[in-house]
Amino acid sequence: MADIFDKMVAGLNKGVATVGANSKAMIEKAKVNTAIKGLEEERKQLAELLGMKVYTAISEGAEAPREEIANFCSEITKRNDLIAEHQEQLRRIEAETNAVTGNNRVYSATCSCGNVNAEGSKFCAKCGSGL
Repeated sequence: MADIFDKMVAGLNKGVATVGANSKAMIEKAKVNTAIKGLEEERKQLAELLGMKVYTAISEGAEAPREEIANFCSEITKRNDLIAEHQEQLRRIEAETNAVTGNNRVYSATCSCGNVNAEGSKFCAKCGSGL
């Protein structure tokens, strides 16, 4: 009889740990995804400003300011690098959650929206686009 109770307690403890880990992971992933969205928006704005600089220079018959263009390109590259770091952070959060919950899913398919999907997924779990 004691074995049954021990198994029940162990099962309940595992369930609580799984729920706790999944909840924590959801919150952390939401924070990281929000940061990624912000960086993507900044990157988009920088690219638009860069395009306007080049367009204005060409439409006025002037040479595009190379130093300004290089600065914009540098800032866009920084945003790309930060986005990649955040996507790696999402992979680490998922791996840590899998270690706690005993889930062995492998996440490797990254969608253009930035979501990291389970290996073998045909569609993105976030936006639904094909992978």
